[in-house]
Amino acid sequence: MVKMEAYFQIMTFGGVLSLLGIFLTWNLARIVEHRHLRKKGLSWLVLVGGLVTAAGFLPGASSGGDAIEWAILLGPVLIGYALSESGLVRANIEMLLQTAVVGMALVLGGGSRTLVVESFSVVSTLLLINALAFYMYIPSWVSRVPRTAAWIFMTFFLLNAIYGGDFYVSLLYLLSQLLWISALIRLNLADGVLHTSAQEGL
Repeated sequence: MVKMEAYFQIMTFGGVLSLLGIFLTWNLARIVEHRHLRKKGLSWLVLVGGLVTAAGFLPGASSGGDAIEWAILLGPVLIGYALSESGLVRANIEMLLQTAVVGMALVLGGGSRTLVVESFSVVSTLLLINALAFYMYIPSWVSRVPRTAAWIFMTFFLLNAIYGGDFYVSLLYLLSQLLWISALIRLNLADGVLHTSAQEGL
């Protein structure tokens, strides 16, 4: 009982960190859009997609009605479109392998409705983490951290699908979010990283 309560506390705190990560990623997308892109408004799709899909981690999200479920399902589409159009992140083998882990988790977890809804939130979070990991011209010392965070996050989702409610598994979620946030903060504080020339623009 104590571990279950601790599990929900960790997941709640991790959810707060996820929201912070969404806002920081939106800020990154906003800066890139303002400095380098002719097409405007894409950064807002990142923010809206992140916020609506974050609902997938809330308790009872899968039973919250069709409107909530459709919003959660739409989240990855909005984020994926915005990042693709901006050039902030492009699909690669590493991301495809991580998506395959999501599919594996669905199979091993029994493919329940709750798990399916959560999987869309997981894909959205994965896109946002990889937006930082594979941001063009990003220094390797920044890129390595979110790439590690993405794989830890995938490990969490896989294990949580099998051993739902395990306190120690939830610590992986917390660790992945902390790594993601730390990399975002370091990137925003680093001189010149977000200020490439128009020729280098995304």
